Amino acid sequence: MTARVVGCLFITATAAGVVSAATQGATRGVMVFVMAVAIAFIAPVLYPVLRPHGEGAAMGYVVARTLEVVFLMSAVAPIAHVHIDEVWGHASAIYFCVGVALLNVLLLRSALVPRWISVWALVAVVPYLAGAVLVLLGVLSSQQAGALFVPLALNEMVLAVWLLVKGFSPASSARA
Repeated sequence: MTARVVGCLFITATAAGVVSAATQGATRGVMVFVMAVAIAFIAPVLYPVLRPHGEGAAMGYVVARTLEVVFLMSAVAPIAHVHIDEVWGHASAIYFCVGVALLNVLLLRSALVPRWISVWALVAVVPYLAGAVLVLLGVLSSQQAGALFVPLALNEMVLAVWLLVKGFSPASSARA
């Protein structure tokens, strides 16, 4: 059941993120809010499953995703006519990358999902992080960095579908 909930949350967060990137104004703000709410629930739902495989890393994952949400919510502020520097919105990607690394190290260690999914994420997080940093530094625009984000976005959807269809590995879940 936990795997299916997490899979749905990943899909919800990603779908809302895609819609927010393609829209403006209030619609964008609502989609960022939906994405942030979905992200806020992923880590606490996963924590009991991940904790037996590394309590510190599991808690680090919760903290990283929480900080990601805090920075994402700053992107909603313009709807309330509050001006917050755009850097805060882009900084959430750094915490996202930390969360991805922690989650996938735990998934790799625990064998809760096939190793290739975790390895793919750990490789794909490198260009994602590079793109996020380059956007923060003003070297690239978000649109220019978009291609660097695709491999990890695809990985996250593969993970989500895997969790919906197959769930966690039974042998590993029994240890959890």
